[in-house]
Amino acid sequence: MGLSVPQTNAERLFILGGTPQVILLRRSVDVLFLVARALLLVFAALNFKSVSWCLISCSIVVALLAADIPHTRTGDRMLDYLFGVILGVSVLQSVRFLLLVRPLEEYRHESDKVPAYQLSFIRRFFWLFKMTCSPRGVGWSFKAENSVIPVDPRHRTRASFIIWRLGWLFSHYFLLEVATLYTYCNPVLLSGASVTWRGYIVQCLDSAVAYFRSYAIITCIHCALAILAVGTNLDEPQAWPQPFGHWKNAYTIRKFSGKVWHQIFRHDLTLFGPHRPKRNPWDPVCAEPSSANKRKEREPWATTYRRLCYAFICSAFVHVCGDVLLQFRLWGDISSAGASGAMNAPNVIGYSAPYFLLQPVGVLVEDAVVEVGKRMGLKEGTWTRIAGYAWVLVFTSSTCAFSSDGLTKAFRLGDRPGEGMQAPTTLIEVTADRVFGVRLAPVKSSWLSRM
Repeated sequence: MGLSVPQTNAERLFILGGTPQVILLRRSVDVLFLVARALLLVFAALNFKSVSWCLISCSIVVALLAADIPHTRTGDRMLDYLFGVILGVSVLQSVRFLLLVRPLEEYRHESDKVPAYQLSFIRRFFWLFKMTCSPRGVGWSFKAENSVIPVDPRHRTRASFIIWRLGWLFSHYFLLEVATLYTYCNPVLLSGASVTWRGYIVQCLDSAVAYFRSYAIITCIHCALAILAVGTNLDEPQAWPQPFGHWKNAYTIRKFSGKVWHQIFRHDLTLFGPHRPKRNPWDPVCAEPSSANKRKEREPWATTYRRLCYAFICSAFVHVCGDVLLQFRLWGDISSAGASGAMNAPNVIGYSAPYFLLQPVGVLVEDAVVEVGKRMGLKEGTWTRIAGYAWVLVFTSSTCAFSSDGLTKAFRLGDRPGEGMQAPTTLIEVTADRVFGVRLAPVKSSWLSRM
């Protein structure tokens, strides 16, 4: 957010739709952030044995990340918010790698011949850089079981993989164009009204479009990087699994969050566990049947639910970091405009939290309903899954409203009506205008305003 696995180096860059790349292009070099990331690797490479030194090193990194918040400016409030999320993820990584685990001793890459702590300091540094840039652990011992969809055997040759990913790139770019056109012609965004303004059905549609827009951005960037890495022979196709899980699994909130949407963030968000006992990656693999069966034992519901709650709390934390950075941006913008600074700026800190903190409640409800259904003799089938998809859409769109209204107003604070949300012309608009003589944006905006 490695050296021998370019996929891991890029994965951190596309996590938030490529925003780190945009940020680095649109702002001066963020010295404090870069220093904090470098010190994280340095301290982890030193492999402190003393708890006191671990606490001191983690405190230094977190303090630098916090000190960077008031000074971050990208020229765009949305990017400021997203960079704040990146700072929050960096805080979680600092806690994990400096306090909770000893990565040089507990982790292993599939290409490692000796434990990482036996390497020289500079090689440990780059080994750690490669590890921190692999959020899903592809090729690492901390890769979550069954969380990453492997590349289909039909696409494991370079030519077939590139053709497959080119198709994905074009199809998801078209999806991005449609979602972008819808978003920037949406009267809710143009007027600053609540997302609930036009009724619940349209609210669900707005929420779905927001998700699919982010999904398309991340997928397009991932496909481009995969084609580049595999096409230049820097990596094997197997190192580039899909960035998201199968949408067919999104029939419960638990599966939607864990298996579909949060797949990339899963390792960072589950740092507080509880974790299953794992063997030392350098121990010989035990082939005893009893051990294999033991690893496949189903965890108690309370354990998995506690892990899920911790993950959503961590997700709320990193997004609240985005709120904090956005708050500093608002204070600065209002002060520079001649207003009374913080006194006139709306408070946005905490706006992002309700959505994430409500998700465990939804999981609790759906688990109870599933259990009641099992006791009534109901079996999982097509109709139960359709009901599940509807439930996920309804609950997600309802909880989104708690955060989206306040953040949208904060992004547009100071804009004149009808301004501030003007998007660049999409390829679909250009094609429709030049080929058919139809200007899509006014037509779409007029149609949406009547919904």
